[in-house]
Amino acid sequence: MTEEKVCILTGGIGAKEYSMLEKYASQGCRIAFMDTNKELGRMIKEELERVYNVAVFFFHGTTESEEDLDIFFTAVEEMYGKTDYIICRDYC
Repeated sequence: MTEEKVCILTGGIGAKEYSMLEKYASQGCRIAFMDTNKELGRMIKEELERVYNVAVFFFHGTTESEEDLDIFFTAVEEMYGKTDYIICRDYC
């Protein structure tokens, strides 16, 4: 059995970032991402799970908050145990 990879995206999702997440999801990667738009985040989570049948974690937060980043990365570590790929749209 091949170990699943984990891809994290921070800093919000635009069309380019969504396309990158689709690429990783299509390869079977589990996805974790954060965005300030709760409705959009939930829609993206549901779409990636439905289309690619992968686990997706969405966190409603901002990279401008150190507390949000700490909560997000701690949750990802607890859920997935590792990170293989990280895409930082703003900064990390």
